[in-house]
Amino acid sequence: MKQDELQSGLLGDVLTWSFRLLFALVALLMLAWGATGVSRVSPGNQAVVTRFGQIARVRGPGLLLTWPAPVEHVTLLPSGSRQVQFSPESLEQDRSQVRSEADSTTYGFDVSDDARQNTWFFMTGDGGLVHLKVMVFYQITDPAAWLIAADHIEPALRRAVIAAAVSTCASRDLDGILVARPERAGEASFVAKRESFRTDLVSLINSRLATNGGAGLGIRVARADVVASIPSGAKAAFDNVLSVSQQVERVVAQARTAAELRRQASVQSKENALDQARALAQETVNTAEAKSAFVRALGNQPGMSRQTVLNQLYRERAGSVLGLVDKVDVVPIHATSILYSVTSP
Repeated sequence: MKQDELQSGLLGDVLTWSFRLLFALVALLMLAWGATGVSRVSPGNQAVVTRFGQIARVRGPGLLLTWPAPVEHVTLLPSGSRQVQFSPESLEQDRSQVRSEADSTTYGFDVSDDARQNTWFFMTGDGGLVHLKVMVFYQITDPAAWLIAADHIEPALRRAVIAAAVSTCASRDLDGILVARPERAGEASFVAKRESFRTDLVSLINSRLATNGGAGLGIRVARADVVASIPSGAKAAFDNVLSVSQQVERVVAQARTAAELRRQASVQSKENALDQARALAQETVNTAEAKSAFVRALGNQPGMSRQTVLNQLYRERAGSVLGLVDKVDVVPIHATSILYSVTSP
């Protein structure tokens, strides 16, 4: 009897301690489970808390208390001040556009016969072709919207980058994107376009993200790094054009020099002809003045009349006429008749 009571007491003690141990283990498990709801959000991150799949709240850096899983789940995202790097080309299935070692001596990328492989080649406003290698840096402005559209963020961003690049390149000449022709590199209009190319590209990307079918993606592009190049083989063509341009400029310079020399010779010949004409005219004027000096002298004498001039001419001419005769008889002026006796010499 006593032995049965002893055994029953031992069994009771064992069960008691077993239950106590079980309760303690359950309590430890509960504490451990509850401790999973305590987390720390580090600086530079932000947390999105979802409760049974529904977004409950967004928290910044610091201590975060949540219901343990599976009640609530915490997703850590970069904070709005951090920039997330994304390369749109990383989504390409075929990376055949990457330049090979054999093509390392050329400038630019190869154009594929398959149009689908030419995604990152764009037409410029002047009909040129340029290849863009874009690296986008975006910020998460709306964590809840980002979490909802997480699987579609990068494809949508890639489409926005391509659409913005098409518009930006179409609004510029090739020299407004990169230095294709060195002779036009220093022109102020092209320099301004090259400097504003990345800014305009970022602005268009954000504009397209904001109008993404009315559904915000919760991101904003902060900046974009763009490496622009021309297709392989185009550099040789540009070099040929540059050489021809230099030859044309040289020929034009020679023609301008020859034209200037001819102009100077013509000016000199004209000046010589004018000098000769002036000298001949002056000589003619001097001769005329010399011939008319007597007449002008007579005209300048005071009291000179027509009869006086005639008498003067008569006296000058009469002497030469009378020098032809041998003898002259003079009679009074009032005689009724005048007898001239003229003997020839």
